[in-house]
Amino acid sequence: MAFLLWLIILSISPAFSRPTERVPNLPPDVRASRDPLFHDSASLGINLVLNDRFKEGILLFEDLQRTYPNHPAPHFFKAAAYQSWMSFFRLNRFQEEFEENIELAINKGHKLLKRENNPWLSFYVGAAYGYRAFNQFRKHKWLRAYSDAKEGVDNFQEALEGDPNLFDVYLGLGSYYYWRTAKSSFLRLITFWIPDKRELGLRQLEFSFEHGSYASEQAGYNLVAAYFDYGQYEKAMHTLDRILEKKKRPGMSDLYYKGRLLIKFERWPEAESIFREILESLDTHEPVSTGYKAECMYWIAATLTAQKKRSEALQFVEMALALSGERNADTELEGPFENFREIQNKLQSLHRYLKEEELDPGRV
Repeated sequence: MAFLLWLIILSISPAFSRPTERVPNLPPDVRASRDPLFHDSASLGINLVLNDRFKEGILLFEDLQRTYPNHPAPHFFKAAAYQSWMSFFRLNRFQEEFEENIELAINKGHKLLKRENNPWLSFYVGAAYGYRAFNQFRKHKWLRAYSDAKEGVDNFQEALEGDPNLFDVYLGLGSYYYWRTAKSSFLRLITFWIPDKRELGLRQLEFSFEHGSYASEQAGYNLVAAYFDYGQYEKAMHTLDRILEKKKRPGMSDLYYKGRLLIKFERWPEAESIFREILESLDTHEPVSTGYKAECMYWIAATLTAQKKRSEALQFVEMALALSGERNADTELEGPFENFREIQNKLQSLHRYLKEEELDPGRV
């Protein structure tokens, strides 16, 4: 009851009831303000991370940290890079480094904000709170997640008040508005009084994708996930294609999103090929997420089943079921759309269907 009461208090506080609920109307060529202190380094490091060169990006941000030891930005960039690296392989091997840098970004940012009212400081602090909120949410620490989300929104508002052209904040705002009522049936149950503002969240993510200086590509990925969740698969594929145009080659996360979308479009052979490629890539890395491998096997089996290659599909399902028992929930991360329990349920359901088909191949 205390938890529910606190959520209600948060939801009716000024930051939660009336945050920055707008989307500027601008020509397509207008870009967000640039950070005068970190623009070149931030742009280079973000590009390295987006192209899956995580170690190089982190080394660059560490050099930046040595140059600016009291500033929150290098710590925030490092934490974001560690989070991307972990999500890429679905392993939490850098969780300690991630949490340490998030805490340093928040603490150092607050210290500097006591001395100067700088919108970029508010932006980095707000973004760090957003990452910490996501981390708390992933751990099912709902109260802390909502509290951190409130702090993030407050700091984003302060950043926009100081610089209305700091459009990168709309990545955080859009993600908050979309996912606060969309992420799970449990959250929809406990936040039933909070208005559904997913449309606003989508528009803010679209705006950040078009106009952000540093958040554009990440906003694109968030848009792909949100469009997928919202059932707007054509928009999700169009956004993903635009992201891939800027990359030398697709990474595993790019392939995963594309594979899931191809399944929605029933383009079975293409989807099968993509998930085989991801599985082959996972086999070359150590350590590896067994849950990720099992999920890839499930989607391969699903595409094979749709192509009436049921015998081969059954082999993949049985391999996936065996592998799923080896998954370590303490070290492996969930996928972007379903938790692993849902994947296991899909595997078991497909296994039953294929075994029944094996016994009675002529049934309708």
